Amino acid sequence: MKFLDKTKERFGIINSVLCMGLDPVWDNLPQEVKSDDTEKTLTSFFYSLLENFGNKALAVKPNIAFFEPFGTAGHTALKKIISYAQEKNIPVILDAKRADIGNTSKAYAKAVFEELNADAVTLAPYMGTDSLSPFFQYKDKGFFVLARTSNPGSSDFQMLKLENGQYVYEAVITKLIDWSKEFDVPIGAVAGATHIEELDRITSLFKNAGNLPLLIPGVGKQGAHFDDIVAVLKKYDFDLSSVFINSSSKILYAHKEHAGLSYLEASEIEINKMMLK
Repeated sequence: MKFLDKTKERFGIINSVLCMGLDPVWDNLPQEVKSDDTEKTLTSFFYSLLENFGNKALAVKPNIAFFEPFGTAGHTALKKIISYAQEKNIPVILDAKRADIGNTSKAYAKAVFEELNADAVTLAPYMGTDSLSPFFQYKDKGFFVLARTSNPGSSDFQMLKLENGQYVYEAVITKLIDWSKEFDVPIGAVAGATHIEELDRITSLFKNAGNLPLLIPGVGKQGAHFDDIVAVLKKYDFDLSSVFINSSSKILYAHKEHAGLSYLEASEIEINKMMLK
């Protein structure tokens, strides 16, 4: 089944746009899950979150960068977590931000979609069509290309104006729409919730292009508000089954802000803040 068909079916069941980021930070992990076995610690923590709250997430988004410092144990844990999520019918977006010259991208795509078996991936557009086309050959998978990212430094390049009057991020969006037609796959964008005006613009353009998917980070620690994002989406009657509003550390490490509660009780409080009304 194609990625967006999976999410449409899942949305019809759970009515959620939550994308739960899975980013292990050792110092922030609850003490009760930690052991000398790194792989077991990581899998136990994320298994428990998926077991308890997987039915509230439209997708999950492990960031490969947080697993790589753990070496072999991290890689093995990542594979197991991806598999565990999929056993629960939760689509997995691998946050890897890949792209390179053609042959390198072929290797990246094979690693992401065949070795790790992710359902979707984040990609970087800077190197252009030939750096991303190897990913687009995987027709059943999902793709989210960086357009207007949530970090403060994103304006260094993304908000530069081109001679035609477009901002760079708008040129990326235009290209994603063109690529979606050229490669006959729906290619989505990473559009940060911390830049609500640009998110509004991207939502408008993507609505006119047939509701191309949106991965929206920035809720929680980065300061964006869930209800503000939903208001923009509803303004354009956007297909919410192709929208993934991500929150990572605010959910994963909520126990650090909710004294006296278990880590699962604390996480549930933050997850419930991101449920559709």
